[in-house]
Amino acid sequence: MSDLSVTPSVTANVLERALISGDLAGLNESQRLEYYRAVCDSLGLNPLTRPFEYLRLNGRLVLYATRAAADQLRSIHGISILDAKIERRDDLITVTVRGKTRDGREDVEIGVVSAAGLRGDALANAEMKALTKAKRRLTLSLAGLGWLDESEAETIPGAQRVTEPAPALTDEVHALRQLLAERAKELPEDSPLRSQAREAWRSGDADAMREALNAIEEGKKDE
Repeated sequence: MSDLSVTPSVTANVLERALISGDLAGLNESQRLEYYRAVCDSLGLNPLTRPFEYLRLNGRLVLYATRAAADQLRSIHGISILDAKIERRDDLITVTVRGKTRDGREDVEIGVVSAAGLRGDALANAEMKALTKAKRRLTLSLAGLGWLDESEAETIPGAQRVTEPAPALTDEVHALRQLLAERAKELPEDSPLRSQAREAWRSGDADAMREALNAIEEGKKDE
């Protein structure tokens, strides 16, 4: 769902707040779900994997990116890490990572966590957390997104995570995904139809999966 139209239930003012300021507080549950799906659709993310969660921040209800979003974006854009440097100074662990996309664009980002009073496993975990934060910030930057990452959200004073229902996996979608997975296994690994099936399966979109299934059937007829 990539088109958000202004309906009697969604005023222009509310929609403007959602799209421009990112404040979703003025939307009801159904409208937030519509907005959530639209965002996922525009980025090629599977909403069923919960790539975003809700955060109440400075009086606003906003979305932040989860690990699922970073993992999918890294795959979609072909993002690879070229270099990582870990430094420790003044009880802070700073990790600087450099990476690039499939088309050659490069960027640099950092991840910083406190190491005050940490030793042994706790210190090692802090270093890994800083590396994870840096890699996710880099991924979001290279994907052209200014979203908060969940590793950042948990360190913001006063930020409160808000639980929202996940997009439902309907019986129809579940059946289509199972059928598509079975049909795709019969195709060669380098087949364009297999790539189409994989993307449709990830999207969780019923129309896209039906289209992929039809394409597979038509391909078999031409063999």
